[in-house]
Amino acid sequence: MTASDMLDGECAASTAFNFSVDCYDSGRLAAADWPSITAASDLKMHVYQSREFLDVWMNTIGRARRIECYLIVVRDRAGRPVLYLPLGIETKFNVRLLRFMDAGVADYNAPILAPSFEPTRQEFDGLWSQVLSMLPRCDAIDLQKISSDVGGARNPLTYLDCVPYPSSGHSVALGALCTEVNARSSVQTLRKNLRRHFRALSRAGETHFVVNPDVAETAHVLERLFELKRRTYLRTTGRDFLAMPGVTDFYRQMAAPDRIGRVSHLSALTCGGNVVSAHLGFVGGGRFHYVLPAYDGEYQRFKPGHLLLQHLIDHCFERQFSTFDLGLGDFSYKVTWATHRLPLYAHERPVTLAGRLYLQLRRARRFVGATGLREWLRA
Repeated sequence: MTASDMLDGECAASTAFNFSVDCYDSGRLAAADWPSITAASDLKMHVYQSREFLDVWMNTIGRARRIECYLIVVRDRAGRPVLYLPLGIETKFNVRLLRFMDAGVADYNAPILAPSFEPTRQEFDGLWSQVLSMLPRCDAIDLQKISSDVGGARNPLTYLDCVPYPSSGHSVALGALCTEVNARSSVQTLRKNLRRHFRALSRAGETHFVVNPDVAETAHVLERLFELKRRTYLRTTGRDFLAMPGVTDFYRQMAAPDRIGRVSHLSALTCGGNVVSAHLGFVGGGRFHYVLPAYDGEYQRFKPGHLLLQHLIDHCFERQFSTFDLGLGDFSYKVTWATHRLPLYAHERPVTLAGRLYLQLRRARRFVGATGLREWLRA
């Protein structure tokens, strides 16, 4: 280690003393006084790190996958919380992986931040070292879908050694829907075509949009959504994501009566009494999150998924949401609607030899999978 390295290390350690770090094990949200997405607060957060989301996640996916859950709270010298970070250690093939509380159901991963918290790289390096020292041992750090910012504030996790994540997030600033988005020729053409498809669908049967239905209808719409989504997963990836441990239970609990309309949102498009497209998403902080859509392939010619998406965008505009978050994925329809793109990153670092082997094997599997896909497309 050079003298310069030693000096940098001393600076990082000293800046960490401006803050204190607490670690709450077993996912003790109440003990950590974890923020709610429904509370009036100036904290910057994604819904995926809110108290409501994590409570359901830990009791379903976390429990089913036996993930060790840890809640990190960073406070300034005055004892005020300035950062909240949910982390978990998951064991796969006897390898312990430090990850976000995600498992595929969160689009963006980041801390919750106080607006005044803008650490330097040295400050965050010191804090991150302190966080790692408080957690049990792991074999590899595997942080995916790190959002570049949180509500406009830089995500300090991007100070880590990151690489770009393969896809991005997209959103619509609803204040610009009439002045900018609807003025685009691509959107004008899309809306014109969707009006034609809606008329054609209406001729096939009585057509209705359903938003946050009552308890009895919620169960029917949700099960139909699961059925349609399973078909999509099996057709596009060959595996059913809803069959992964705890995932279906997670979405089912998110659609419970006490959460619908408060932190979650369920909708559908029906034709002749049949659910031809449906969507389950999240709401909070003036933001609508488009998360789990599906449509019936037998009605594909009517574009039922696009019809429901357009209805939801207009519905959120009328109810004065600030943002319609289209979520993860660089699909063309998202680019058509979006006013903003959110870059995402990944941080993968081995800690032990077992962790290094795990990450190398995963990278090899991804490469082979991508190469195989390219060969199949070429053929």
